Amino acid sequence: MAKTLEAHDKLIREIFEGSYQFEIPDYQRPYAWTTEQAEELFNDLVSAMQDARTSGATSQYFLGSIVLIKNDREPKSSVVDGQQRISTLTMLFAVLRSVMPEAADDITDFLYKKGKVSLGETNEYRLIAREEDIDFFRTFIQEPGGITRLVASTDKLEDSRLRFRENATLLLEKASALSSAEREALWKFLANDCSLVVISTPDLEAAYRIFSVLNNRGLDLAPIDILKAAVLGSIRTIAGDAKSRAYAKQWSQIESALGRDAFGDLFVHIRTIYAKQKQRATLVKEFQDYVTEYKAPIDLVDKVIKPYAEVWDFVRDSDFEATEYAEVVNDYLSWLNRVDFKDWVPPALVYFKRFRQQPSLLASFFKSLERLTYFLLVTKVGINERIDTYAALTKEIEVETFDGDAAVLKTLDLTDKQKREFLEALDGDIYRRLPKARMALMLRLEALVSDGSKKQAFAHLSLEHVLPQTPPNGSEWMTWFPDDDARDSWTHRLANLVPLHVRKNPAASNYDFVTKRNVYFSGKGTSSPFILTNEVRGLSDWTPALLGTRQQRLVGVLSKHWSLGVSGAGSDSQVATAAAQG
Repeated sequence: MAKTLEAHDKLIREIFEGSYQFEIPDYQRPYAWTTEQAEELFNDLVSAMQDARTSGATSQYFLGSIVLIKNDREPKSSVVDGQQRISTLTMLFAVLRSVMPEAADDITDFLYKKGKVSLGETNEYRLIAREEDIDFFRTFIQEPGGITRLVASTDKLEDSRLRFRENATLLLEKASALSSAEREALWKFLANDCSLVVISTPDLEAAYRIFSVLNNRGLDLAPIDILKAAVLGSIRTIAGDAKSRAYAKQWSQIESALGRDAFGDLFVHIRTIYAKQKQRATLVKEFQDYVTEYKAPIDLVDKVIKPYAEVWDFVRDSDFEATEYAEVVNDYLSWLNRVDFKDWVPPALVYFKRFRQQPSLLASFFKSLERLTYFLLVTKVGINERIDTYAALTKEIEVETFDGDAAVLKTLDLTDKQKREFLEALDGDIYRRLPKARMALMLRLEALVSDGSKKQAFAHLSLEHVLPQTPPNGSEWMTWFPDDDARDSWTHRLANLVPLHVRKNPAASNYDFVTKRNVYFSGKGTSSPFILTNEVRGLSDWTPALLGTRQQRLVGVLSKHWSLGVSGAGSDSQVATAAAQG
């Protein structure tokens, strides 16, 4: 039976003298250690070396663990975890070779096995950097004299190459500051008394699971990296190295354009589009199991990842472009993006992918999707029901005969019962019931009561209770709201909340109404950018009767926008009248 896991404590000498030929795979991120981390490694080594010399102890100094994909038959080892440490150790070897010419031959063995020119052999490098950095790393770090040229270089460098130069400079300065005896002792200590735990497995996913358990500092390697390795490996098998490299470049371009986090989110959304259920296993496994194009890797990139990435880019930024309706569509997207869950994204991506060239259909669809999403948000529908609802919507959109008409998508409809639930929730305690939704809801209402001529930059905001949450005894608030239950009922509803800059909210405190009103409009400028807040300005009191009228009007605005009129129940605004006057 093939071995699936090996773990051995190995001396640095054993690791870097031929047992392993490390290779940094394409899916790994660039070298990213800063001078702070490189200096910490160097100082720790010097400190441990000095302690060992003082005490005469011979115990090994542990440098951590690395996770590799490696079989038993050859030294080639793909690095899953440990790239930063191995690369920095390699730089340290090169630095020591530079400042210790008497030991140059011995140290060079840790950097590469010299090829015999007479036999036509080439050097066998102990570490092969990422493809983008292979030549640079060999020239300026692994080859003799390279470190000196790199440190002296004034060329403009970026990303990993800049990190290489910065860390090489620091390590050269630190090593040069040691005495000759200390440098010799450090070299011998590093080679003979320092060790790494080498964990190896022939399977990429198993290596990732090990890495996930061992690394509690945050994963450098993510599910998208595993999928990238598998997909590019399949393309290499099917179409050769050149094709694989071309697709690796495309993959990196997409990831760079979206950003790593958003690119990872895209794979979650694609999985959901296909699986149409809550994730139960790892993203890697479910992506492989459910995404049908996974078995055709070129189609996966060309027909799934690339088009969905393009759509996801403007969906997440509310930045759709078209000759008409673009502003309308982006407005709906902006309000969808304010919701604290992203379950609406998969059907949105599917619809956009099919009907991107028909912006009038997009405007109608996203208007209905906004209503459905805010219904699920405000009525606090559970995550499982929410996922099932959007999965059902995705299925409807995927029907081959569907022509894009949102009116025929049954999932987007709200029953009279659901409309009543929506209205009841809107008319109730939104502040305490909806801590994650209340700001999005209030800002949506603000946008609806304004004329839409000015787009607000919603930053540094809080929601202010005009009627304070804890009015002092003897205040006018207690005169206007003498009944505890009635006062509590009004405190956290739409009518009593206004958006306010975070600096003004504490200043308003629980003062009487006129004092609070003056705080709202004091300081730089005398008006608020918010209609809901400015409405307070001309008032002289804040009574239950006023709140009743205001509540009915505000709920009516939302009811009209989301078409929440219930059959046989009169006008939208009348539906909430009874509760609003409570």
